[in-house]
This record gives sequence, C-alpha cells and structure tokens, in this order.
Amino acid sequence: MPEYLTPGVYYELLDTAPPLVRGVRTDVAAFVGLAPRGPLHVPVRIESWRSYQAVFGAFVSYGYLAYAVKGFLENGGTTCFVVRVAGSDAAAASVVVKNAAGRDLLRIEAKNPGTWGHTLRLSLTTRLGRYAIAVTGPDGEREVHRDLSLDEDDPRFIERILESGDERVPPSRWISATALAVETDLGALPDAAQSGLDTFAKFALSGGREGLASLTRDDFLGTLDDAEIGKRGLGSLERVSEVAIVAMPDMHVIPAPPPPKPDLPPPPPADPCLPCATSAPPGAPAAEEEAVEMPPRFSSADVFAMQRALIEHCELRGDRVAILDAPVHDSGSSFDVAEILDWRTNLASDRGFAALYYPWVKVLDPLKLGGSPVRAVPPSGHIAGLYARTDLDPGVHKAPANGEARWSEDVTFNVEAETQGVLNPEGVNCLRAFPGRGIIVYGARTLSPDPDWCFVNIRRLLLMIEKAVDLSTQWAVFEPHDEMLRQKVVQSISGFLESIWKRGMLSGATKDEAFFVKCDETNNPPQSVDDGRIVTDVGVAAAAPAEFIVFRIGRTVGELETVER
Repeated sequence: MPEYLTPGVYYELLDTAPPLVRGVRTDVAAFVGLAPRGPLHVPVRIESWRSYQAVFGAFVSYGYLAYAVKGFLENGGTTCFVVRVAGSDAAAASVVVKNAAGRDLLRIEAKNPGTWGHTLRLSLTTRLGRYAIAVTGPDGEREVHRDLSLDEDDPRFIERILESGDERVPPSRWISATALAVETDLGALPDAAQSGLDTFAKFALSGGREGLASLTRDDFLGTLDDAEIGKRGLGSLERVSEVAIVAMPDMHVIPAPPPPKPDLPPPPPADPCLPCATSAPPGAPAAEEEAVEMPPRFSSADVFAMQRALIEHCELRGDRVAILDAPVHDSGSSFDVAEILDWRTNLASDRGFAALYYPWVKVLDPLKLGGSPVRAVPPSGHIAGLYARTDLDPGVHKAPANGEARWSEDVTFNVEAETQGVLNPEGVNCLRAFPGRGIIVYGARTLSPDPDWCFVNIRRLLLMIEKAVDLSTQWAVFEPHDEMLRQKVVQSISGFLESIWKRGMLSGATKDEAFFVKCDETNNPPQSVDDGRIVTDVGVAAAAPAEFIVFRIGRTVGELETVER
C-alpha cells in the first residue's frame, strides 16, 4: 500500500475482477499393486519408467503392477502415483553389527520390506571412531557415506546422515541405521581386516520378507488401517488430490513361478577414495536358495468386492474414475461373452465413476515366463495411458476411444463386430485387433444406466469442471453475501466455461446454448443468506448428449457441496 504523508485526496486503481477459474489436470493416474521393493502404502509420484524402476524395481512373475505402469507411460501418460501393497508380515532385511565382545553397536536395515534387501552388500570402514559405509544396491549401483559418527550430538550422526544426506551426498537409497551404542573403537570387529589405522569388514542383510503369501483383499483396499502407517492400499490415495484415474491390476494376479536367476555380475571394483584393507575379510557365507513367496489367487468374490470398493472410492472422492479390468479364469483364459455380461450385470456406478474393459492384452515380456515371448496382462494401464494421451490432446471432452493401445501385441480373445454389438450397449468396452491398425480401444462407456452419464468423456469432463470451480472459488469463503459477491461468482465461473466452450469442450453454437450460471436471489433466498450459504446453479451442454447437465454448488463456511442432476 502506498504511504501518504501530505493531506489531500488520492486515487488508487483497484482490480475488482473476480479471481479466474483455471482448469485442472485430468491425466494423472494411480496404480495399486505388488512390487519387489519400495515403500509400503505410500503414494509415490512417478514420471518415467526409469524412476519407477529406481523405486519399485522391474517386472516380477507374481504381479502386474510394473506392466500397468509401463503400459501407462507407453500410451502417453506422463504422471502417475504408485502404491505398493503387501501383507502384514512383510519385513525389511537387516543386520546388527557387533564388536568382538558381542556388544551390539549398530543396526543397519533395508529402507523397505522385501527379500530385495538380501542382495545389498555393505562394507564398513573405521578409523579413530569415525566410520564410512559403502553400499552396493540391487542394481549394482554404489553409494558411499563417509565421516560418520555413532554420537547423536555429532553433526555427522549416522542415523541423520543416512536419512537426510548432506550438502555433498544425498540420503541413502537403500539403508537406514540405528545406533545401539556410542563406541569409539570398532577395531575388534569379528572377521575384520586391519590395515594400519583402518578396520574393514563386510556385511550382508537377512530376514527380509515380501509379505505376499499373507495378502488379503483388505491389504489392497485399506480396510486394515494402521495407527503408525495410516491409510493403507487404496485408502492411501484419499490424500492425493491430483489423482483423476485409478486402477488395481493386481487384484487379478495369477501367481507364476519366477524365471531362472541370471548369473550374478562380478563385484564392482573397490572405491579408491575409501581406505582399503590389505586383505578383504571373508564375505557372508552363501545363503541357501530362498523359498519363493507367492501371493494368493483371489477368488471371484474377492475380485468383485475389490472392484466394488474401487468404484465406491471414486464415488466418495468425487474427483476420479476407476478403470476396471475384466476378470479371467484361474487358468488365465478369458471369460466368454456370457460370463463377462453376467459379471457386468452385477457392477454399476449410477453416475458413471467406473468403466470396464475386455479382454486382456498380450505384451512383450522381458521375463519370458515359460519360454513365451509375450504375457497376458490386464489392460488398465494401457487404458489409463490412452485417457491421459487424449486429455493432453485434444482434451478431456474427447472420448478415449478409437485409439491404439501401444505396447501390445495381441488380445487374449478376438472380439468380432457382432460380439461387440452385444457387449457395447451393456457398458463393456472392447479392445479389438484390426489388421494394419494394431490393438484398438473400441469403446468409451461407463457402468452407469443413466444416459446422461453413460460416456466416459462426459463423466470426466464434468469432474474436471467441478474440481476447477471448487478450487478456484475458495476465495468466496467468509466474503459478505451480497449482490456483489453473487456477480463475482457468476462472472468467474462464466469466464471459465466460455474459455472451454471456445476450445470445443461444450456443445452449442452460442454461449447461451453451451452453458448457464445462476447465482441470484431466486436460488439464494434470505434464509440461505442467513445460514451463511451461497448456492450457484451451473448447467453445461456436453458434446454428447447435447443437453444441459446441471450441477449445484452450495458453499458454506469451510465446506463445499456439489449436487448433480
């Protein structure tokens, strides 16, 4: 504000225009499933295949999560959140470092649960009470943390440096540590080698568990919330407002034996910057071949319950849609037409918050399970990628259909035109193989019986508008409820709707044919004003059906209510 020192009349230019309503992203997906490593029940933002592999590892025989994320990215998706789930007995691999007298000095633990921690190789070097740890990760990458202390008052306290890093070295990707004693001399470590003032010892972690055999549908759905962890599985996505598309491909997992393990590469050369022992101490003894833990094959009742819960999650959130994969038989074979129609009959979302896709797709499989170059996988990742690709160009108003499912070689069931003529009207979206065109997603129906909500693009367009209006009208909370406020609300929302109409997202030759915004004394009577409530009726003519869909926004102090009709 300008400072006035001399008496007089001054004029200031004030911007009385209402804040603009801005569009929101609709292309952000979320996947819940199984991975060999990575944090449990925590949504992790992923923006490339490399970043997925760095956090969660690669493809595994017992799950489809990696295939879904790869399918999403290959089909045009750019951003997704990934939630790794596991049973309650999942455990991180660890080792306790002792001195020669048997005193516990330090506990080193893998960052997250799983047997992947058994592949970590650690070397610990000490000189005059200061320590260095070198870690070789599961992918052969190496990290080194130097000048560490077991004293919590020391700026180089080992727990803090491994967790947070410093100005030169980032936090450890692989391990965390807990100091069990303040010890100034590790020279008497069992099996340690001595070189001058340096003591050098190697360690391997053990005791990790995948938590696969104990998996239940509750681990996926978050119905077993943990006081320490918080929301689990699907429930953890409730706090991620960016998500607009959700899928859980691993509810359909068909456990398969892992491929043969490749020969391990030779150990990396020693770091010349680390103090070296004249002779390295013997490494940990070779462990016996670990029993492979496999997840259960969920029953049809479990799969149905998980799909129903996924729909309810999206309906309660009101800002995202579910992509459902058609179930398959225990053998992996596709449902036939009668079976998929029967399955669809029992699934519904009255306002179109879910869509069902059939059949599965075959992709080139790096694992080559059973010697096959391809593997049948649920199509939800590919479909989510097509959603994102369409959203980015031309926009969310365009039906995500008649587009190629990239990174797919074939389908598991050949849907002919006559078959689709039966499935499509019932809300089963088909993937079809067209010669010369590839695998085409040839449907965009929701699971709603209401004609207003039976198209995926209509449902998602309205979600985008509602979310944008909600986020951009927060300024109205606590404003005096008068004619000026109502005019600002109308002007703000109308400007946004006009902008998307000009982009072709709404039907109608004129603005009046495309939308209306009403916020006056007729829908805000004195009683509504006295209750601290402002109501705005918004109607939009989506491209199909070409009629007005009305949603009413009611805002009170700190609360927003949206009613569609």
